[in-house]
Amino acid sequence: MSRQRTINDQRFWRNPALQHSTTEDKIALLHLLTCPDSNIIGAYPVVPRIVGAELGWTQDQWLHVIDRLKVDDLVWFDSTKMFVWVRIWWDHHLASQALGSKLRGRTLENLRRLPESWQQPYLSDFKTRLSDDLMAILDAAWPGTPIKEAVSVPYRYGMDMRSDLSPSNNNANDNFNFNLTPTLGSPSFPPVDNYGVPAKDREVVEAAIAKAQRAGIARADAHAVWEAVGKRFQSKRPPQDAGAYAYVLAQTLNSIAQSTAPHEASEQELVAWKGRCFCWPSDNPTNFIRIEENGFFEQYSQEGGRLSHGHAPLGRGKLLADLREGRLREVSPTVFSGIAKDSPP
Repeated sequence: MSRQRTINDQRFWRNPALQHSTTEDKIALLHLLTCPDSNIIGAYPVVPRIVGAELGWTQDQWLHVIDRLKVDDLVWFDSTKMFVWVRIWWDHHLASQALGSKLRGRTLENLRRLPESWQQPYLSDFKTRLSDDLMAILDAAWPGTPIKEAVSVPYRYGMDMRSDLSPSNNNANDNFNFNLTPTLGSPSFPPVDNYGVPAKDREVVEAAIAKAQRAGIARADAHAVWEAVGKRFQSKRPPQDAGAYAYVLAQTLNSIAQSTAPHEASEQELVAWKGRCFCWPSDNPTNFIRIEENGFFEQYSQEGGRLSHGHAPLGRGKLLADLREGRLREVSPTVFSGIAKDSPP
């Protein structure tokens, strides 16, 4: 039996959080808001092969787009449990209706099916959208200890400003817990800039980069490859086979030494930030960066119990803006060095 899903046009097409999203990102997000697998709370299990096929994509194409949506905190995706949380769900549906007398039982059932590590963040976000009476109903219906009223996330999202949470603590702190539990869906590297590559070639470039990464032969990060391919297209000798060219670049390009992406940070800012370290989210950090004087940052990210290491330019995504606005929590270089020391070779 089909269901009706409503999309708020203003809160989707004019959502500030989507202003840098690609066409593929928006299509995938619309699908998650309306697909047959969706439920009343916007957090549900999916099969990547099936949801990709519904869009005419491969499983790998869908997973790559979901990675970008995760970076912008538009979705959370647990690749182990194959569970997705559409973070802008309540921009298009009324949370109060989900706890109405006719739908309350189904809502509570869906909440209990959430991955255990998601329940606290989800309920905290959900409760910000409820009246005091409905929050009391939720507390009474949910077993165990009362749910905290707020949870920190790295970026604002959506049009509903009630979901905007408390600012980060920017004070450096050496007393840090290195036994981190990953916050699913937290950002790692900012989204790639693919605008230098013609639209007709973007899919094959993306597939080539993903193929090199899966094979374990990629030496350059995606940012550097996209930039180099874009520069070649802007030259007088564009590549005849964009996919093959990107595949070779992924294996041979040194993303730190050869990437010439212009950073947006001024020289004064780079001098002020050189060697300083930051982390996010503030309540349970999984991403740690150290600013370098050349306009790049070094980063350690923990996801799924594994620690990854890489470099990327500051002028990508939201990181530079968040640095300028003080949204990231600063930690001492000792903390960063400790994480680097614990990182596997």
